[in-house]
Amino acid sequence: MTTPAAGSPHGAAPAPAPAPTGPPPEAGRSGTYGVLVVPAVLGLFLVLAFAGLMIPGLRSPAPTDMPLGLAGPGPTVQQVEAQLAAAAPDAFEVKRYADEAEARTALREQDVLGAIVIGPSPKQPPGLLIASAAGDAPTTAATTAYEQLTKQLGTPQQVDDVAPLPENDTRGVSAVLLCVALTIGALIFQLVLSLAAAHVGAAKRWLSCFCYAVVAGAAGALFAGPVTGTLDGHFLELLGIATLLSLTVVGIVAACQALLGALGIAVGALLVLPLGLASSGGVVDPHFQPAFYGAVSEYLPTGSAVSLLRRVLYFDGNAVGGPLLTLLLWAAGAWLVTLVSERIRPFQPLMVIVPASAVGPAAARTA
Repeated sequence: MTTPAAGSPHGAAPAPAPAPTGPPPEAGRSGTYGVLVVPAVLGLFLVLAFAGLMIPGLRSPAPTDMPLGLAGPGPTVQQVEAQLAAAAPDAFEVKRYADEAEARTALREQDVLGAIVIGPSPKQPPGLLIASAAGDAPTTAATTAYEQLTKQLGTPQQVDDVAPLPENDTRGVSAVLLCVALTIGALIFQLVLSLAAAHVGAAKRWLSCFCYAVVAGAAGALFAGPVTGTLDGHFLELLGIATLLSLTVVGIVAACQALLGALGIAVGALLVLPLGLASSGGVVDPHFQPAFYGAVSEYLPTGSAVSLLRRVLYFDGNAVGGPLLTLLLWAAGAWLVTLVSERIRPFQPLMVIVPASAVGPAAARTA
């Protein structure tokens, strides 16, 4: 005969209490604080980054060592160079050329941003070669220096625009706007991918990145080219550059995230947006900014993409090797870091996004 359990009115042993299945309240509150604080910190970081990098770099453009060509007889060139140095110290880095043909070639290859041509005869008025496609600031600076010279000499002005802007892009900003659109799109794509790709394998994630780069590049090239006619006539070049830039930006953000976690997204965004845009030369030429911006401009992907687009569109593809190589190195380096990091430490999404139907009633009430 079985003895009833003590304290049991019916003689049956009490059922054990169910073990708690959810996290303790403290853990839930901690997770909630993290979800609320991290976006605020990242957003504030980007606000400060944009303000801190773009405002100082763009607020008061003034030429510093802007490359300016001087072509003509030696003694006359020396005299003009001395006049330029006296009128605007440190504004120009003068490069001498034997004749107008050499100066014109240097301008088309972007070795200089303007050139003053002095004829062999003292009676022949000096001429000015500009490339308005290189930007408003260099054109204005070269024109101002030339106007002061002709005013002193009392000669008429002869200006030749070697690389004019097309009628559909009279301000020359379409290239940089296309780069900004592609950069923001790639940044958002990688951010959403890091949030949503919880159970997606590495191969599928990488394939989606490459597919996105091609689709985004095609969309940007179509809209900037055939659809609006703004950057028309170079569709294949536009497609290649836009695809390469998208792939590079996605790779940079992915690499930064692989190395730094959630903070890496902010670091990647800082690199390709505020710093990249401010130093790109698309808004203000780097020779008109503080020295830091000029030093990093040609080594960052955004500046390289802007230079590459301008040289393809407006300068007949001259001197594209430097910016193209820079962009390729960024893309290769970023994806190499991403692939190696995946082997060492597999991808971890910032959070897992699941449909509401997958959440049980109890979990929904807890949320």
